[in-house]
Amino acid sequence: MEPKQIFLLTALSALIILWTAAHNTSKAKQARLRKKVKRGGFTYWEEFEKQWIISEKEHLGLKYNDFSGCYVILIFERPVRGKRFWGWENIYVGQSVNVCQRVHNHFNGKGKGDVYADIKYGKYAYVRIVPVKTKRLNDMETALIEAFSATDSYNKTKGGAKKQ
Repeated sequence: MEPKQIFLLTALSALIILWTAAHNTSKAKQARLRKKVKRGGFTYWEEFEKQWIISEKEHLGLKYNDFSGCYVILIFERPVRGKRFWGWENIYVGQSVNVCQRVHNHFNGKGKGDVYADIKYGKYAYVRIVPVKTKRLNDMETALIEAFSATDSYNKTKGGAKKQ
């Protein structure tokens, strides 16, 4: 191999290593997680509640089809237009083996009091539920709290405290 080829191969290898290191930093992982969660779409709290019980007789609705997962609740001063879910006023991230029930509780005064107070006083709450296997709840909750800097808002801990 010629010296010029060796130099190019070495330079290319160095670039690949630098790109990989930069791509896998904590901040890059957090940005990817935020983007993935936002891409999944948020639901306005009233729409979520409309889906709670669709038919009691037929057991249709979120109440009857619960699952484990994490959730992100964003609070805004005004309604979100065009799926522009940034610039929220407050945020709360949580987890549950019955995630739909847990979110429903927040929206009805049996969960995080700050979330319910915001809804009660006319702010706009949106939720995104992320299905997660029970054994991964702690890890995902911790990652979401960190990715969304939720300890700067309604989350008082870094999450993952519940033992599964």
